[in-house]
Amino acid sequence: MHLLVLAEAFYPETSGGAHVRWRFCQLAVERGHDVTVFTPHEDGLAKSETVDGVEIRRPFSVKPDSVPVYSPLAVVTRITASVLLFVYLCWWLRDRDVDGLHSASHLTHWVGKALSVLYDLPLVSFIGYTPSVEVDPSLSPQLFLERVNFRFFMGETVFCQTPGVKAIIERYTDGTVAVLHGILNQKRITDAVSTADRDQQRADLGVGEEETLLVYVGRLVPVKNPIGAVEVLSELSSEYALAIVGDGDEREAVEQAVREYGVENRVQICGALPHEEALATISAADALVLPSHTESYPTVVFEALTLNTAVFVTPVGIVPTIDHPRLHVDSLDEFPRLITETRIESSDGLDTGTLERFSMERYTNGLLDAFERLHRNEKHSRGSLS
Repeated sequence: MHLLVLAEAFYPETSGGAHVRWRFCQLAVERGHDVTVFTPHEDGLAKSETVDGVEIRRPFSVKPDSVPVYSPLAVVTRITASVLLFVYLCWWLRDRDVDGLHSASHLTHWVGKALSVLYDLPLVSFIGYTPSVEVDPSLSPQLFLERVNFRFFMGETVFCQTPGVKAIIERYTDGTVAVLHGILNQKRITDAVSTADRDQQRADLGVGEEETLLVYVGRLVPVKNPIGAVEVLSELSSEYALAIVGDGDEREAVEQAVREYGVENRVQICGALPHEEALATISAADALVLPSHTESYPTVVFEALTLNTAVFVTPVGIVPTIDHPRLHVDSLDEFPRLITETRIESSDGLDTGTLERFSMERYTNGLLDAFERLHRNEKHSRGSLS
């Protein structure tokens, strides 16, 4: 099949959504499909290139780099860019054979739906980050846009990440809606574990055999609440240590919190690390601490569970819907008690069952199966009409 993918975030960006789209396209190409991606242009990137067999086209910029993505100006420029993209794709599709459309971003859903109707193409939609993941979302431009998408611009098949969001989408669309997990890069995790030396990693972090190593992995920004990890450590006994992996605007505030809580000799701030090194650090730790205020589908949680590392996380995004013996979900205030009372049994190696359950291979299978089913149904319908 030749698949046309529309996404606002894509390679070389490394955010969760961009990683998922990119890995899906890589795997689809590896399985013999042709994939063309349309995504916004950014300074320093080629207008058109082919990477790992994936054709990437970036015809337009959608907003100035300095403008926040949901600011009023950015919303106007992104909507304008989506109109330009629609016109451009109408021209681009005039002499090309495409077997299916995949839309994975708020402002590409209407483009995908319009093209699917105009060119009679199967459309598979994916809802990743969504305001609906919150228990009681407040009225906002994002929520309004999302509900318009749910009502008018979903494909014949729609995938999302939580049962709650699935129930909401089903109230608005007649399409088939299903929960689809998958965010882990199976090869990258397997390779990282095969070369990791847990004892050496702990020694490099200055952690003794009798100490319990906690790790925070993520951007040092307010929404991720890295200072919360320091606060938790300060309420634990001296046998606990903390490694902080990541960088960002809050680094100075984190360093100040370490000094104010008097835990300088128990905290190692590692800065941003390559993904393989971050995975090795998670594997060496006894537990991951994630004190975020907001998340959708936190990759690091599933990486830690796959690496046999216990996870203590606030009830954000999809996390409360996941059942796993090493996953502990509670408010941040309860973390010290929960960590102290939990028998943490981390170990080397992989939890292959968890890796398979949340792998990008599983995600890719779900999407490709949906395309193939829709493609068969379309051929059958055309055969019946003839």
